Amino acid sequence: MFAARSKITDLETQNATLTKKVEDVKADKERVEVASKDKDLHAKDVEIAELKRKLREQTDKSESLEIDLEAK
Repeated sequence: MFAARSKITDLETQNATLTKKVEDVKADKERVEVASKDKDLHAKDVEIAELKRKLREQTDKSESLEIDLEAK
């Protein structure tokens, strides 16, 4: 009887340990997903900034050409 009770206690301890590990892994996974989303957002911000810069360049060229045409 004592051996069975000891084995049950050991199994309960192992179960608690494994449950904690599963929770830790889930938390790590969520942190990685958030970090990945942050990276994606940062990449999109960089892309938007680059597109805005190109748009400004095109607008400046267009305005410059209009001024040249008006001068002629």
